[in-house]
Amino acid sequence: MFTHAVDMSVSNREREQKRRLQHFLADLAILGSLQGFRYFQPWLRGKEELLLTVVNEDLGWRSPGFPVSVASSFTSSTCSSSYSLDSDYDSSPLPGEGPQPKPRLQPPQAPRQQANKSNDSHLVPASPSEEEIAVPEINCTLFLLAGYAKYGRPYAWIRSNHERLVNIGGTDSLVKDTPMKLKSITDWVLTSEGTRVWDVVNELVGLCTMPPPDNPFTLDMRYLQTLPLPERFLVTGALLNFLEMIVVQGSHEEPFYDMVVKEMKPLRRLHFQSLVELHRLRGVKSRSPSLPDSSDD
Repeated sequence: MFTHAVDMSVSNREREQKRRLQHFLADLAILGSLQGFRYFQPWLRGKEELLLTVVNEDLGWRSPGFPVSVASSFTSSTCSSSYSLDSDYDSSPLPGEGPQPKPRLQPPQAPRQQANKSNDSHLVPASPSEEEIAVPEINCTLFLLAGYAKYGRPYAWIRSNHERLVNIGGTDSLVKDTPMKLKSITDWVLTSEGTRVWDVVNELVGLCTMPPPDNPFTLDMRYLQTLPLPERFLVTGALLNFLEMIVVQGSHEEPFYDMVVKEMKPLRRLHFQSLVELHRLRGVKSRSPSLPDSSDD
């Protein structure tokens, strides 16, 4: 009787974990369909993987002629970062642990700590780092977010610029493919409701982008305004849906919460402006004279 009860409890936990993982993967699919963020750009790769390009250094977008954000434009074949970090972290840093890393305009110093070789070291991604074909923008770092069914939980891996974020203590592929120790991922395991995908993005942007932005979900409105009208309408609508998810389903205690609410106002205005322009364009087309039917000849 006792054994049966234990088996039922284990079965219920496994079923609940699968449900939560499917929920996370659904969030991952939504995020992977978006574009137009200032500090990151997601790229969906299969149903279990998402590549996330995160800006290393916020250059302040000082050039008025710069048409798109670094993260939104994926054209460079260069994979270097503009500066390096001398990290004091064991693997990847957790918020509030140790001093905040600062940008360094000089070559990285010799590693002072080794990467953490914990029980997670064997949890390699389905696509190893050495076989990664995606190339991040200049001034960007590439991450892999995944929710593999065989692991039963989300994980995040660094895919480029490993030495910038952590002293890995070598170039061994197994070390490079050790999952990051993120607070958001730990919370997914420890809490009943689980981490949402925007919690992971928030932590990665705060870790990678210098200086850390107050609102990791800041939009690149100039980029959105340059999109062709039909695409602009669809993209802004998808972004509105995602930001509304953060506002309605996310924690109101997050420092960026009010800024996301504020970010939605110009986005909603641009979305409905695009809708009006689309209706106007379709109205003009519908009133344009049609070609004569050849059967009347």
